[in-house]
Amino acid sequence: MNDETAQDGPPASRTDAGGPSHAPRALAASMRTPATARRAVRAGSRDSQRSLAAQRAQGPSDRGRGGLWSFRRRLDRDSFPAVAVWVGPSYLILVLIMAFPILWNVIESFFSSSYGNTSFVGVANFRQIFGSGQFYSSFLLTLYWTAGVFIGQFILGLLLALFFNRRLWVSRFIRPLIVIPWALPGIVSSTAWVFLYSQGGLIDQILSPFFKTGPSWLADPALVMPAVIVAGIWKGAPFYFLMLLAGLQSIPPELQEAAKIDGANRWKILVRVELPYIRNIIALTSVLGLIWTANYFDGIYLMTAGGPVNDTTTLPIWIYNTAFSDFNLSEASALSVILLVLVLLAALPFMLRRGENAA
Repeated sequence: MNDETAQDGPPASRTDAGGPSHAPRALAASMRTPATARRAVRAGSRDSQRSLAAQRAQGPSDRGRGGLWSFRRRLDRDSFPAVAVWVGPSYLILVLIMAFPILWNVIESFFSSSYGNTSFVGVANFRQIFGSGQFYSSFLLTLYWTAGVFIGQFILGLLLALFFNRRLWVSRFIRPLIVIPWALPGIVSSTAWVFLYSQGGLIDQILSPFFKTGPSWLADPALVMPAVIVAGIWKGAPFYFLMLLAGLQSIPPELQEAAKIDGANRWKILVRVELPYIRNIIALTSVLGLIWTANYFDGIYLMTAGGPVNDTTTLPIWIYNTAFSDFNLSEASALSVILLVLVLLAALPFMLRRGENAA
């Protein structure tokens, strides 16, 4: 009895957590020989190499379930008509609402319409636009407006997101109020700011201890653009606040605790941990904000109508005046194409980055 026990090994080797061991005895016996163990390790290594080579041969799109080719393989031919019926109308609506007007606008920019007669003029409309001094003035004003509003909205939204990212009992009451400016229609917010900037308005009353007579905020060429930029910052900052707050709340607390243990202060945690973690959200929010700000029309037009003396005539304001004041639809279409190209160039780095990440 003792000899059998000595040959089979101690009873503890037969059990695992109180149950019988399911490992084959032949494998256990073969692994006691060093040469056999080395052969088993080499065989396992060869199998792993074959599996890795097969995965590499499949390509990156085949390995991921989200790949386009993987989706096409999983899609049964019999179910394709049903998918086309469900998805086709949405794509048709997208083409009719967005793609067709853009294409028609591009075609219209190469024609000239006068008293019902339409003639092909090529790039004559673009030559006329670039040859006028107003284009460069409006382009610089658009850059001034877009840069000022974007920087102000991002900084204010980030500060609000950092403040309300803490557990404060007043957050549940104040957060909905912060979103109100973004939810208001443009005509309502613009009218409110016109009253604030008016002579004897609230802003003049606040500044009355410093100024005997308040400045003409919307009539002074030196003050009108900064005044409009402040209104634009107030209008769009809640969007950045919501997006950045959602990103900050998605950061695992373990990262922040580890940074504190390493001796990082609040500024280093923000710069080296939090902002890099939400960089994709920052990039997406920035691109959307730049596009919306560069195309912004209603607030500026309702507050200044492009004045005084074209000091707030950005490209969208110029497009509107050309189309509906001068009734030159062809030149307005050419201006719209130029603005579209400028906006696409601003969004191009983000699209290229997203393409590299997807690849």
